[in-house]
Amino acid sequence: MTQPVPLIISGAPRSGTSLLYNLFDGHSQVSWLVDEGYLFEYVYDCGAAEGDTEIMLDAVPDDIGEFVDGLRHKQVIPPLHRPYRQSVARGSVSKQNLDIPWSEQRFRTALSNLPEPGVAGLWRRLILACLAGLGQDEKRYACLKSPDFAKSAVAAQRALPDARSLVIVRNPVFAIDSLRQTRRLRGEKQLSWPNLALIIRQFQKLHDRVGTLAGDRFLWVRYESLVAEPDVVMRRIADWLDIPFEPCLTEPTMLGNWWPGLSSFAATKGIESTPARREIMTLSPREVDVIRKHLAAFNDTFGYGN
Repeated sequence: MTQPVPLIISGAPRSGTSLLYNLFDGHSQVSWLVDEGYLFEYVYDCGAAEGDTEIMLDAVPDDIGEFVDGLRHKQVIPPLHRPYRQSVARGSVSKQNLDIPWSEQRFRTALSNLPEPGVAGLWRRLILACLAGLGQDEKRYACLKSPDFAKSAVAAQRALPDARSLVIVRNPVFAIDSLRQTRRLRGEKQLSWPNLALIIRQFQKLHDRVGTLAGDRFLWVRYESLVAEPDVVMRRIADWLDIPFEPCLTEPTMLGNWWPGLSSFAATKGIESTPARREIMTLSPREVDVIRKHLAAFNDTFGYGN
């Protein structure tokens, strides 16, 4: 029995994961699930980085109701059962309201009818149930976005031999500047100095994780390159995935609807290079120096420098 190949898009928060993800909406060979889900981050945290997935699998309950509650409590899969809402309260100055065509009955029926041997089986069970709930057919790839500093990218490759990992990186000064603003808009998890230190550490770990990914099943792209030359970057990604280049790959949408961007500073339209050129808005010069000091290796690897 075949299964949709996982196409995992990851990176740091506020680094362009949503933009890159929404370019796959509507592609003839890629199933797209609207929002982000963290299945493989949990697989990673439960031992996949060390080659062990037994804890995660042993914890899966037999009861479908309990199983679904756990999926949604921790967003193991995207919350497709509720409308998608993008607003200031969710950290973006741009608004998007989408009603998702969802059938809970089809979703739960598919969950009950599919086996789950190992992580590969669990992935197949979940992704096909989500597609059933959306009323969509299975395609060659199933795309999942997880801005978790490349944890999902590593876990998917360790657990499934055909998984593809696509990591997008951004100049960390600009990504962290945007992250602080996003948290201010949300009114939670303020990026004060202790959390700033933790975020810098997560960027270091992202850098280290990328170094462990298999070359032929892994590709990294720079956010700055994507917004400057979207046609060039997306054609390279299409070639890497061996899929046709289609117009959607340079036109970010959600369920076929125009996507207004996810900026925390100013509304954007489609693919814009403006966010990559804006001034630093929330970080002090001292904080910028701290970020650059501790992320020198990251900047060298990905071509940012100081």
